Amino acid sequence: MEPFEQVLSIGQRVGLGPQDMERAKGRILQALPAAMAGKAEATAHLMGGLARNIADNPMLIAWGLRVAARTAEAVWRRFVDNFVVGVVTERKATVESIAPELGYHPPVTLVLNPTMRCNLRCKGCYAFSYDRQSDMDRGLLCRVLTEARELGVQFITVTGGEPFLYPEIEGIFETFSDMIFMVYTNGQHIDAGRARRLAELGNVWPAVSVEGYEAETDARRGAGVYARLGAAMRDMQEHGVLFGISAVPTRHNTELLASDAFLDHYIDKGALFGWMFTYMPIGRQPDTSLMATPAQRDLLRRQSLHWRRTRPIFMADFWNDGPLCGGCMSGSRFAFITNDGWVQPCTFVHFATHNVRTHSLREIFDSDFFRCIRARQPYGQNLLRPCKIIDHPEVLREVVAECGAKPTYPEAARIVEDRAIREHLDGYSRDYGRLADEAWAGPDYGSGHSVQVPFYGSVDLYEIYGWRLNKTAGQSASAPDPSPEPRRVGRRPDGG
Repeated sequence: MEPFEQVLSIGQRVGLGPQDMERAKGRILQALPAAMAGKAEATAHLMGGLARNIADNPMLIAWGLRVAARTAEAVWRRFVDNFVVGVVTERKATVESIAPELGYHPPVTLVLNPTMRCNLRCKGCYAFSYDRQSDMDRGLLCRVLTEARELGVQFITVTGGEPFLYPEIEGIFETFSDMIFMVYTNGQHIDAGRARRLAELGNVWPAVSVEGYEAETDARRGAGVYARLGAAMRDMQEHGVLFGISAVPTRHNTELLASDAFLDHYIDKGALFGWMFTYMPIGRQPDTSLMATPAQRDLLRRQSLHWRRTRPIFMADFWNDGPLCGGCMSGSRFAFITNDGWVQPCTFVHFATHNVRTHSLREIFDSDFFRCIRARQPYGQNLLRPCKIIDHPEVLREVVAECGAKPTYPEAARIVEDRAIREHLDGYSRDYGRLADEAWAGPDYGSGHSVQVPFYGSVDLYEIYGWRLNKTAGQSASAPDPSPEPRRVGRRPDGG
């Protein structure tokens, strides 16, 4: 069977009807050849990935067909041009051309926080205490996006606060139309008019925050929130916006979030992707009792693998999917920029040494703090334990102390200074480590050697991340490390 016929067969297998299939077929046949014209190497890369995914990740193919069938014209065009071509197929050549000059691989994405203002009063969150004066200056935001583009970054993650409270944010999306913006939102500011505008822009992927179903979402976020976000999903589905969900597994809701019924519920509402971000004991009132237990985290890991085999949705688990990206991404593949310009190596590592108001992104990724982190990555050969906060907490303490990194808001330092939190994380990392080591040695990961990577299929980890993995064992790398990172003493946030 020819590859294209195999693709259509996968769509029929997941229940896409004749109308959806016809639309998907027509769009794919028209869009991809035009987008790849004159790009022989990228085309070969794309077709090779397609063949591997037909065999290894058929549900990813089914997801692509859902996108082709159910999104607006501008959304589909940006999906092909900005994401499939720009991020998935051409980025490799961009990275290889710029890495020797930089001395490190440029990031895949940046997480931007243009505002901390929020319309909700969610339990455990302090964002609502900020006002408009805390918004990132528009000129600075545009400068950061321009510098990101120059580093080959085309995928931007936007968080908050509530991003849609940032004045005329659609103007930013329109100005940087060659980028994709995934926007984490509570959905309360998306109505039919805004959904129509997002569909016209095409390059905005809202990720709507949910805690479960109505009872769980309203219990944390406020009465009526679920009903309004449900209306936002209907509006986005009607206008063909590519949107998804974001959920935070805790000790109290992990079993619910790990159920097939939960994911199917939001697939039925039109969600095309989803993210799981396990609760982390950070913020001004960190609560270790809310953390999912090691057993619950392992349950979600197993369920994520199950969903990849059975559900036509792009679903990612930020911690359990460490093997897909070679372990921790902080300070290497991405960074988080606060509303006041501090650049954290990670969304969840609330420490910094540099600010974009006084330093360029190139300078910050080449800073001692980021180099120090990259020199330690991965923190062990088991990529199911990727995180320096909850899997290797001693690493976070070491790099913060060694580089003189300062907390980006009051009380952020509690995660490295509070004795009770330190002891809890040390115990958690040991307990989860035992479960993770057993899973890593098992068949799901080829005894620690293979994994199913979206868009690439089944891969040998030592072929694509050998330079990372071998250095944890003190071996010579099978591929050269593109960014050797000597440990050095870093600067303070004030630049001293």
